[in-house]
Amino acid sequence: MSNRINDSMRESRTTLLRAGVLVAIATLVATAVWLGARGRTDDNTGTDKTTGDSSSQTGQQGQNVSVDQVAPDTAPADGVVIPTGADQIDGYPTRFPQTDLGAVALQVEVAKAQVGFDYDQAAAVAGLYANPEDKAVFEQRARDAVALRRQQAGVPKEGDVPPPASYAVTPIAYTLEELYTGYYAVNLLSYVTLTTANGKVSDGLYAGTQLMRWLEVDGVRDWRLVQGSTADIEHLVSTEQPKAVAPGTPEYKQAGWIPINGAPQ
Repeated sequence: MSNRINDSMRESRTTLLRAGVLVAIATLVATAVWLGARGRTDDNTGTDKTTGDSSSQTGQQGQNVSVDQVAPDTAPADGVVIPTGADQIDGYPTRFPQTDLGAVALQVEVAKAQVGFDYDQAAAVAGLYANPEDKAVFEQRARDAVALRRQQAGVPKEGDVPPPASYAVTPIAYTLEELYTGYYAVNLLSYVTLTTANGKVSDGLYAGTQLMRWLEVDGVRDWRLVQGSTADIEHLVSTEQPKAVAPGTPEYKQAGWIPINGAPQ
């Protein structure tokens, strides 16, 4: 897959094609760029992606909580190593570090955990990582995103998904903005491959924003997705979050994307 990604990224510098948002259901600030479509020549197993979304302040739990600032201001040559969770629930990482990169780690795992076309799986992941007050909102957004993916892949709205339809996402870069203490907007840039039921493969780039907050839930502190206040949403929209642009381009550098260590560029 890495060779195909690298080839597509190089090709994208001259063939980027604007398209509608790939998974725009309930996404606060999101852009997508298609790199092109092709016939299916190899097997693609659907792996990941969630709906992007908006989030913000939901109560006072996350305020005035110290969070270590460890994310670099400028992009290292080899990218930033994203931390992992110290625990798991049903195989999904949890207990991320109490650092700004811990918020990025949650966004990465949310994206990776969405594996295509399963409504219940997508809702379960959204519920696991959401602030309990916002759980129902995120679960519905996850289900809506699956419905859109099914439509785009040309598969039935319900039931089993016939091969070769698949959906795969690889997070490759991020940006980070502290809104309040213990509260961040994380924008994630991902490489996306969507294979339709008839074998058409579309490669693209997707950028979506989530809001993360360091909260205590059932006596355990961790990063959580939060829905977002109107004021915070308006702030993010007005400040124009980074767009989906290809690594290696002037636009990528100008947008301030920080590459993720080990991700294809």
